[in-house]
Amino acid sequence: LASNKNLQELNLTLEERVNQRTTELNNANRYNLNRARQFEAIAQVVHAVSYIQDLATLLPEITKVISEQFGIYHTGIFLLDDNRDFAILRAANSEGGQKMLAREHKLLVGQTGIVGFVTATGQPRIALDVGNDAVFFDNPDLPNTHSEIALPLRYAGRIIGALDVQSTKSNAFGQDDIEVLITLADQVATAIKNTLILEEARNAVSNFQNSLSDKTYESWKVMQPKSLGLGFQLVGSTIKPLD
Repeated sequence: LASNKNLQELNLTLEERVNQRTTELNNANRYNLNRARQFEAIAQVVHAVSYIQDLATLLPEITKVISEQFGIYHTGIFLLDDNRDFAILRAANSEGGQKMLAREHKLLVGQTGIVGFVTATGQPRIALDVGNDAVFFDNPDLPNTHSEIALPLRYAGRIIGALDVQSTKSNAFGQDDIEVLITLADQVATAIKNTLILEEARNAVSNFQNSLSDKTYESWKVMQPKSLGLGFQLVGSTIKPLD
């Protein structure tokens, strides 16, 4: 009897160990899949940055990649206006985000919502349960949001906007997610600034070419042979001055 009892206890112990090990392996697999997904998101953003050279194409692509790789309800990118008074939504992936873009959605820096807080302070802000966060801005275009994280977009120490990510789940963002999103925010900020610099350079070249073309045309009109009395024409076999 004692031997049977010991055998039963041993079997129970082994079953517990197997179950524990199975749980650990499942957790490890989920962790590895999650990490793989996160690194894929970074890789895709870096890829987008490497070949897209205009903001109108770059920003929507970034919101799309982040939402797809993280299974996110809404991703938005805000940029500050020239006076740094408002954070203006420049790209979003969700249906609600498209409505916001159509009405030129913007938030007052330092006063409206998590994005307003982040763009004013330069500090990340996370609301794992938006119903309990006093800073959260209840947006009717995004009614299914239950958790939100906003990260500053910073270039050369200067805040240029915010990356806003919202989920339909409470407590949706773990520490690993936050760390990867911070890395993505840094990549996005650098890409935005570099693209702006490139666009400014292209505009400067275009303006210079237009100016040069106008000046060349004006010079050509001034320097026409007729206006200088130096023009000639061939009439039959005789060369005569232009009238």
